[in-house]
Amino acid sequence: MNEIVGTLKEFGLTEYEAKIYVSLLSNQPSNGNNIAKLSGVPAPKVYGALQKMKEQGLVFTVSGGKNGKQVRYSPLPYKDLLKTKKDTFMNQLDFLDDSLAEVSSNSDVDWSELFMVEGYESSMEVVKTAIEECHSQIILSCWKRELNGLKDLLLETHHRGVKVVTLVFDDKPVDVPWISFTHFKEGLALERHNGEFSLVVDNRKAILLQSLENSPHSVVSSHPVMVSTTRNYIRHDIYVNRMINDFEKTITEHYGTELENLIADF
Repeated sequence: MNEIVGTLKEFGLTEYEAKIYVSLLSNQPSNGNNIAKLSGVPAPKVYGALQKMKEQGLVFTVSGGKNGKQVRYSPLPYKDLLKTKKDTFMNQLDFLDDSLAEVSSNSDVDWSELFMVEGYESSMEVVKTAIEECHSQIILSCWKRELNGLKDLLLETHHRGVKVVTLVFDDKPVDVPWISFTHFKEGLALERHNGEFSLVVDNRKAILLQSLENSPHSVVSSHPVMVSTTRNYIRHDIYVNRMINDFEKTITEHYGTELENLIADF
């Protein structure tokens, strides 16, 4: 009963009106005294509430008793009430849809989002939402921990036609149906990526997560410069690691087994 009354209040009825309406549905027609007993609304408040409900069309008076002078009350049928509330809600929704569209059309079209998300779990929820909303392409570099947490979602995304490309830092080649690369595993070449996660969705949004600090956090941006820089960063990392994989002997002979003669320069 409390839940019904609470829901009716969300549709605009006061608590007294909601209690009176429900009591009348279960016992109609009723006079004021009976309504007070059934609804739990204090008797002095019942008649004032009934008068307002009559004005709203929520209750109707019914004559009865001796000489037809006893006034009793019946409620608006609940299906009529629900239809009225539904029609009102839909009209309000249409109004807001049109009005807010007009308001937002006046906003600065050059604006782009840029915000920070505190915490690892919160950051991963933002990542998952971005992947769920993706339409065309995902490019991602991450560690096995994050890949395992996102694998099922990435599979669903791949199966609905989104192009997925991944670079995994700390795992052997992964068995996935999309294009995936692995990172060179030695020394500084891998250590410099500790805690790093980079994602670009639809060439429109970039998410960068750093998870090794005392306060893991991520930065989310739709600014074209941020998006293109992050996308090129992941791409170039893939290019370099493909070349190392294809010509590892020649490259390590020239730059050292951990590429130290290349990486240590800066």
